Amino acid sequence: MHPLQSDLSLLSRRTMIQMGSLGLGGVASSLLAAPTTRPDTSCIMFFLDGGPSHHETFDPKPEAAENVRGQFGAIGTSVPGLQICDRLPLLAAQAHNYNVVRSLHHGNNSHAPAEHQMLTGRMGTRGGTRRAVIETPSFGSITSRLCGPRQAGMPAYVGIPWSFHHEYIGSPFGAAAYLGSRHEPFESGHLPASTTQKFTVPILELRDGLSTPRLQHRQDLLSLLDRFRGQGPAVRSIRQTRDFTNQGMDLLLQHQVRDAFDLSREKPGLRERYGSHEWGQGALLARRLVEAGVTFTLIQCGLKQDWDTHNTAFPRLEKLLPQIDRAVSVLIGDLADRGMLEKTMVMVIGEFGRTPKVGQITTGNQTDQSGRDHWADCFSALITGGGLKTGQVIGKSDSIGGYPVDRPSHAQDLFATMYHVLGVDTHRIFIDRQNRPIPVLNHGGPIDELI
Repeated sequence: MHPLQSDLSLLSRRTMIQMGSLGLGGVASSLLAAPTTRPDTSCIMFFLDGGPSHHETFDPKPEAAENVRGQFGAIGTSVPGLQICDRLPLLAAQAHNYNVVRSLHHGNNSHAPAEHQMLTGRMGTRGGTRRAVIETPSFGSITSRLCGPRQAGMPAYVGIPWSFHHEYIGSPFGAAAYLGSRHEPFESGHLPASTTQKFTVPILELRDGLSTPRLQHRQDLLSLLDRFRGQGPAVRSIRQTRDFTNQGMDLLLQHQVRDAFDLSREKPGLRERYGSHEWGQGALLARRLVEAGVTFTLIQCGLKQDWDTHNTAFPRLEKLLPQIDRAVSVLIGDLADRGMLEKTMVMVIGEFGRTPKVGQITTGNQTDQSGRDHWADCFSALITGGGLKTGQVIGKSDSIGGYPVDRPSHAQDLFATMYHVLGVDTHRIFIDRQNRPIPVLNHGGPIDELI
C-alpha cells in the first residue's frame, strides 16, 4: 500500500463524515452554498427525551387535588407570582433570567412523531417504528445550512453526546436528511460524570502511527498532486472527495476545535458547579462551544427516554430534576455573568407533557397510580437569551394543566421564535429528494411577548 493510502486509511469513514460538518478555510465552497445570514447569535437546546411533566417542572398546580398536583410542591421564584416545582430551587433563583411558556401544544401523544415535531418543526408519521418517521432536516442542520458556523474552522452544529441518530435511537431526528452529510451534527460522544476526568473527542485524536509532521507531509504531497491534476479536467466526484479529505486533514492539524472540547481548561470549581453528571458537563461544554463559534448545540438529556415517567415517576424524578436544575441554572447564570446571554439562546423542551392526573395508565386490568401518561394538548418550555425579554410567563393552562386557557401557542410558534433570534427566514425554501419545495417552517410566528 502506498504510504499516502496508509495514512488516509487511519481516518475512518465516520470520522470523515463528522469532519465534513466543519467549514474549514475555503475548501467548503464546492460543498456548501453561501449562508442566508451570519448572525452572531447561537442556540443551546436541552432536549428532555421522553416527555417531561409540566406539573413537575414549570407549571405546578399546588391548589389542585392530590391526584393532579402529585407528590411534589411548588416554590416561589425571583419573579414575583411565578412558582415552579420545588425540586428546581436553583432555577427558581434564576427565573428573572428566563421565560416560561405554559401554553404549548401540538396534539400528538406518540413519541416518535412528537420527537420529530420538536426536533425538526414537522410532525412525523404514525409509523409503528421510529425508523418510519425519518423525513426532514433537524433544527441544527437547517441552522448549519443557512447560518454556518460563527467562527471559521468550527462546526456549525454539535450534538452532545449525539443528536438522535445513535444506533440505539434508530432514527436521525437530529440529522440533516436531504440537506446532505455536510450538515450532520458533529458529535461529542459521552462526557464523563466526574469533574476531574479528562474528556477527549475520539475523532479529534491522531491514531497510533499518525504523527502531526507525517500528516503535514502527506497533505503537502496531496497538494502537489492537486496542482498536477489541475492542469487537466477534473471529475467532480474526485474534486469533492479531495475537498472532503482536505477538511479532515486541516481539522487534525489545528488545535482550535480540540481546545474547545477540552474541559480540563476550565477551573475545577466551575466544573463542580455545573454538576458531577453528564448533563452538567454537557452544559459546560456547550458554553465553551458557543465561545469558540458553534452556532447550534443540542444536548440530549435522556438517552433511553428517561423522562417517560409512566410508572414510579416520582422516585425517578427525584434523581432527574436536580441534575437538570443544576445544569440549566448554572449555564444561564454563567452566560449572564460573562455577558454572553444576550447572544446565546437557551431552550429546555421535550416532545410533550404529561397527563393532568396521576395514575391514568392502564395495563391489562391494572391501573398504575404512580405516574403520568403522554399529553401533547398542553405543556411547557423554558426559553431565554438571544436578545429576548426575560422574567415572563407566557400563556396559562387550566386548573389541572390539561389545556391552554390563555395565549395558546403551537410548538411551531416556539420554533419561529428560535429562528427569529438566529436570523433564519422561516419562508426559505429547500428542495427535497422528490423535488418538492419545502419551507423551513410550514406555519407559526414568533411569540410577540418575547421579542
